[in-house]
Amino acid sequence: MLSGLDELEEKARRLQELIKQERDLASAEANKRDELNAAFKRLITEYKQLKNRRDDLIKTLRDVRAKKDVVFKELQQLHEKLKGRETEVAAIDKIDKQVQRLEAALQKAEWEYQTRSMSTLAAKNLEKEIEELEAKLEAAKKKQEVYKETLELKRQYDEKLNEFRRLKDQFRNTVSELDEVRSRAASLLAEAKKVKAEADECHQRYIQHANEVIKYQAELNAVRLQIREDRREMRQRSQFEQRARVNKVLVEKAAKAKEKLDKGEKLNFEELQALLLADELGGQQDSPKRLGE
Repeated sequence: MLSGLDELEEKARRLQELIKQERDLASAEANKRDELNAAFKRLITEYKQLKNRRDDLIKTLRDVRAKKDVVFKELQQLHEKLKGRETEVAAIDKIDKQVQRLEAALQKAEWEYQTRSMSTLAAKNLEKEIEELEAKLEAAKKKQEVYKETLELKRQYDEKLNEFRRLKDQFRNTVSELDEVRSRAASLLAEAKKVKAEADECHQRYIQHANEVIKYQAELNAVRLQIREDRREMRQRSQFEQRARVNKVLVEKAAKAKEKLDKGEKLNFEELQALLLADELGGQQDSPKRLGE
């Protein structure tokens, strides 16, 4: 059967084990909480990056849409200018060849007029031919200029059409990327909230274990204080009992010495010392009575 002090020491040992157990649990929860908080910060950082990318993509969409609208209006204007002139585009090669033939015929006629000897009638006929060729060439060149303007309009139209298609593709690709970014951002935010909730739960469990440590530590401190008090009382009681035993032996020796002294026998040093110490002890025991009188 355990004594009161043994029971207190056993209780202190159990409390120390409980404190260590709760500290280990609190440390584990704190480490897990810190890991989750670090993961939460990483997720939020990535989420913010995606959010910035989303904002950039939205701005890009606005800019592309505005450019696309401008190009579409320019495309409509060029389309209006090209209405009814489709045949001119197809005939540009034909008019170029016609100009080349007329220029060659005119050069040949002028060369013959300047270098060949001919009658007055032949000269007049050649002059008339040259005039006709010059008139035809002038008309062909005017038509060629108009056709070239039409061709330039067609070139501009094709260029604007290609630009419009590029902008349209860019707009579509940007919308697709924006959808992916939004989906990824939503997923990250949901994951971040889940991780944060887990971290908060870990922190609550950490607080519970930490409070248990505080409670058990307070109990342990009280038990240790009681142990110190009990040990002090035991030491005092042991010292008192030891003094009582010594005093009893001393009184017995003094009584024997007094008997010898009463008989007139000679006392040895030890007996004399016992007698003197007994008298001194008797005086100490009587002093409280004298003080109280």
